[in-house]
Amino acid sequence: MNLTRGKDQRTKILDAAMNIFGKNGYYETKIVDIAEQAGVSKGTIYIYFSSKEELYIEAHEREFRQYLAHLHHEVGKFTTFKEKLLCIAEKQLVVFYKDRQTPNKYLQAYNNDPKMIKCLHDFLDHYHKYVVTLMRSEGISNPEEHAKAFIGMLESYKRDIFFNPNFDYAMLLQTVLFVVELFLNGCQKD
Repeated sequence: MNLTRGKDQRTKILDAAMNIFGKNGYYETKIVDIAEQAGVSKGTIYIYFSSKEELYIEAHEREFRQYLAHLHHEVGKFTTFKEKLLCIAEKQLVVFYKDRQTPNKYLQAYNNDPKMIKCLHDFLDHYHKYVVTLMRSEGISNPEEHAKAFIGMLESYKRDIFFNPNFDYAMLLQTVLFVVELFLNGCQKD
């Protein structure tokens, strides 16, 4: 097999898998649908992936790695703590915003398969550690809990993004600013 062709096919399969899993969720996704979108045969998928579960995990692991690399690169462009938090907040909410038409990607629970749960847990652990490192570098006391609180505040807006049909990018940016201001300055009285 031509190595370049094999890499291209594998990439097409992973891209198609993320799209189809996002639209249909894990349980409703059929390998044949992924194959059709990727422009390969069902058998070709099984050359690269032994099962739907393996394809699901690898597609998500790839997306998680790409997200963390992109986040690290983007945050590195800023110098102040507030700018870095704004960047992290926007990137986290943009993921949900881009996928608002495919909420199953986030809302459908992983099945009870330990490999799938571990995949998600590993990503969340790496993401949390990244934010902890930022907090620590800024001299924030108890950086682990502060990182968890910051990420959690952002996570709570996922429902608004997915279920409010009027939620637009301007609202996303207002949310980013609100969360960062609340995190840095606490609640403000009128």
